[in-house]
Amino acid sequence: METRRRLVRAGSVLAVPILWFLLTRLGIVAGLPTPTAVASSFLEEFYRQDFWLSVARSTVRVLVSFVVAAAVAIPLGLLIGRYTVFADLTFPALEMLRPIPPIAWIPFTILVLPASELSIMFITFLGAFFPILLNTIQGARGVEVEFSRAAQSLGAGSFQTFRHVIYPSALPAIHAGMIVGMGLAWVNLIAGEMVAGGTGLGFLTWSAYTSGSYPTIIVGIITIGVLGALSSALVRLFANWQIGWREVESA
Repeated sequence: METRRRLVRAGSVLAVPILWFLLTRLGIVAGLPTPTAVASSFLEEFYRQDFWLSVARSTVRVLVSFVVAAAVAIPLGLLIGRYTVFADLTFPALEMLRPIPPIAWIPFTILVLPASELSIMFITFLGAFFPILLNTIQGARGVEVEFSRAAQSLGAGSFQTFRHVIYPSALPAIHAGMIVGMGLAWVNLIAGEMVAGGTGLGFLTWSAYTSGSYPTIIVGIITIGVLGALSSALVRLFANWQIGWREVESA
């Protein structure tokens, strides 16, 4: 069964370049670079130092912003999910900020933050923060009351109940939010790099567009997609390690 799933997934990935080849070969999509042109452009970028610097800069930005977002969103979400007074004081303001798109934050961050690097990382932070926060809140609220009561009846204090009952029970929801948050962190990062960057894969892709190097655009897109998939896989591995007592379904 597992072998069959892997074959199906491999077929899903292979279908993309096959469809791409057919679209360019038959001329269905005008202006789309051919796989051969993109492969040639990738080989050129592979030996350019700027390409790898862009990969490294974007990866570091995402990982640092994601870790900070998780460190803030998880405890905040647990508190909001379990304590009504704290939720009333904090959640309405956060809910007003959540629908604001990343592009709208860019002028504000440029004005307020002293460096463009901080602006990009703040926008990336927001992409990861809200999915993790909302899933953590739902995970904390979904813990059965009987679990807490059972722990308290055995002598557990408030902190012990919170640490050993509520937090572990909320972990599946938290990790689901982390997987979504990682994807949105990449989305926000690329938007920030295109507008306020100067370095990174977003800036590389946008520069390729403005210079008319269309195969390089596809190289940037594919690189972003591969790094995003690897980042999400890393989060899933962390989830499998942290909650080994429960089977984690991979999306």
